[in-house]
Amino acid sequence: MTEQKFSIEEFEKKYVARLETRKLDWNVLKFQEEVDPTYRRAQKRYIGRGATANNDSNVIAASNFTLSTMVLPAGCVGPLHLHDDVEEVFFVLKGKVTALIQQDSYSEIHEISLGERDCISSPPGVYRGIRNDGDEEALMLVMLGSPKPNLPSYPEGSELEELRKQRAAEREAIIKG
Repeated sequence: MTEQKFSIEEFEKKYVARLETRKLDWNVLKFQEEVDPTYRRAQKRYIGRGATANNDSNVIAASNFTLSTMVLPAGCVGPLHLHDDVEEVFFVLKGKVTALIQQDSYSEIHEISLGERDCISSPPGVYRGIRNDGDEEALMLVMLGSPKPNLPSYPEGSELEELRKQRAAEREAIIKG
């Protein structure tokens, strides 16, 4: 076996994502905001493209999970959605939020208050969402347990679920492209 020379410069280029090179992406979830303005939020991607498969070349390639930060303005909501293939973690860095948990499209929505440095992990197959009830924006770390998660679904009959069905073909083209 031939030993290759280790280059810290190449390592850093491939495996380091710096804050100053990240951009706050208010457009990645804009399709949700167009359904309801309270769904407004932004994402900074660090590892992987996430479930939206946004074509962001400025990320560390994901091998096992995705990692981003999410800005959730005061009064805004990350709507209930379900990942059938992956757990999702919300870790609150700043602010106070309410996690929304629902077993299926027709069951009760449970609310769990979270503050700074609190964390919730939602297993596959459970609807989850997040709401900022505070007066200031919240900042969260978001992880998905797969390098290329399936597109999430929304509660049956919701406007977002109908939109998701339309967008599924677009997402597949991005992933293959």
